[in-house]
Amino acid sequence: MGLIPSETIEEIRSRLDIVELVSEFVPNLSRAGRNMKGRCPFHQERTPSFIVSPERQTFHCFGCGEGGDAFTFVMKIENLSFTEAAEKLAQRAGIEVAKDEAVSPEQKERLKLREALEFAADFYHELLLKSPGAETARRYLAGRLVSQASSQAFKLGWAPGAASGLLAAAQKRGFSRELLVKAGLASVKTGREYFFERVLFPIRDAKGAVVAFGGRTLGDGQPKYLNSPESPIFSKGRLLYGLSQGLGEVRKERRVLLMEGYMDVIAAHQHGLVTACAPLGTALTPDHASLIKRYASEAVIVFDADSAGINAAVRGAELLLAAGLGVRIATVPQGKDPDEHLHACGVESFRKCLREAQDLVDFKTELLIRKEGPLSAQAKSSIAKQVLAAIEQCPDEILKGEWVRRLAQRLGVAEEALRKEAMKLPGAAPRAARPAPAGAPAASELPADERQVLELLLKKPALSRLAQENDFSSQIGQKVFRELRALAPWGADWAARLLERLEAPEQSQISGLLVSELDSSEEIVADALGRFRSRRRLAELTQLSRAGKLAAMGLEPEYFKLLAESRRTKVI
Repeated sequence: MGLIPSETIEEIRSRLDIVELVSEFVPNLSRAGRNMKGRCPFHQERTPSFIVSPERQTFHCFGCGEGGDAFTFVMKIENLSFTEAAEKLAQRAGIEVAKDEAVSPEQKERLKLREALEFAADFYHELLLKSPGAETARRYLAGRLVSQASSQAFKLGWAPGAASGLLAAAQKRGFSRELLVKAGLASVKTGREYFFERVLFPIRDAKGAVVAFGGRTLGDGQPKYLNSPESPIFSKGRLLYGLSQGLGEVRKERRVLLMEGYMDVIAAHQHGLVTACAPLGTALTPDHASLIKRYASEAVIVFDADSAGINAAVRGAELLLAAGLGVRIATVPQGKDPDEHLHACGVESFRKCLREAQDLVDFKTELLIRKEGPLSAQAKSSIAKQVLAAIEQCPDEILKGEWVRRLAQRLGVAEEALRKEAMKLPGAAPRAARPAPAGAPAASELPADERQVLELLLKKPALSRLAQENDFSSQIGQKVFRELRALAPWGADWAARLLERLEAPEQSQISGLLVSELDSSEEIVADALGRFRSRRRLAELTQLSRAGKLAAMGLEPEYFKLLAESRRTKVI
């Protein structure tokens, strides 16, 4: 992908308001002093700790540590590269982007594949709407209560039993036979159309581009459902059907509703549940979990009510839990599939099912209790081991502790016994890790005193003239000070440009300082630096005192003076 000139990046920054941008994803952003505050869109939290600074045009979450400027925010919230985020923001700001480099051959091919698949989606959709041969497909969809609006919104299509003319029409439009094979529209072996006598469901990526099709046979053909073959733009284990159509609402709610099939998703959207999406006939994968985490912090799983559906829901929930997502499992009553229940009982009844959804641990515990029957000692042990294995997948120690307590109560066993049993599980982490030395920061972490000084300098960067690089002993402190000085005379976008020069762990710490509301002035900075330097010098002299070298070096008066001052002065 081509590079965007730095002048264009600066112009984009100058036209953006980060508060307006973030408000689209954090709807309850509210005033908190000079800043804005809301619940973080990157992790689950009850108490708002996500801060946006209108003054600095930056953001920082004190809960998960994410931080940066408008470009960083869009990159993280939509999982885009910097160039993709810049293009999106440029469009928002009404700026035309000229790139320094041409598009690569691989990127050209991917664009052409998407164009071919979009053409095919339109072609098959027209056949469904107008072809006399599609009457069977239209009756099938009507029988499944798919509305005309839903058919159009998802651009459902029809591939007839004989050749539809797609390949000839596509080649006439300039798409080569080789490209159509690579797109999965033509068979590798025969060169003929890939789909025959199937209702087609266009599969879109998160950006809304058609990348493949799923097809359901209406005859005796096998398999019942058939997906496009894998291609440079399609991998079925990485996409969720329906996600792109409801992505705006998913971002707002920070939640997805995971279902099992195309018809479940279409029925849910048709009834206003637009956060519904589904894997493409596969079990949930780690790539699915990563995809969901880009836009949501919680998933509610509603799979079919048969044993296969329930087992798939539990396995999927465990995978999502291990990825750090909140997970609940909803049960549809009377053994109905989600689309059957929605059409038969209505959306309010279905919403009740969602409200009553259980977290993974409660769901799995009750499921196993029903399977085991009477709770003998052996049954309790078997259930406990299986549920503990699920609990251990969770990265949140507080949740794990709460679940162990509830499991102990439900089974009527000692909580300590469960904790000991958990330690026997494969891969269980030791509970008592060796503590770090008191007061020792991590190698990449700013020491507290340097953090306080930088916080003051970042409020008024021109006052950095009062400090020197050797005032900072940590590598990160020196680097931030050096980059701050290099940005003089500190134009309107200096804060964003500073973050741009830092690595991700450094950005996380500095973005927090940028949203600080601490007052700063030349007098405050000079005073803070004086005390900071005195403490540093006292620490050096203390080492010499312990080594018995102070007197010989004539430094005792300085040492005792600094020691007396430190006892009178509060630490900044």
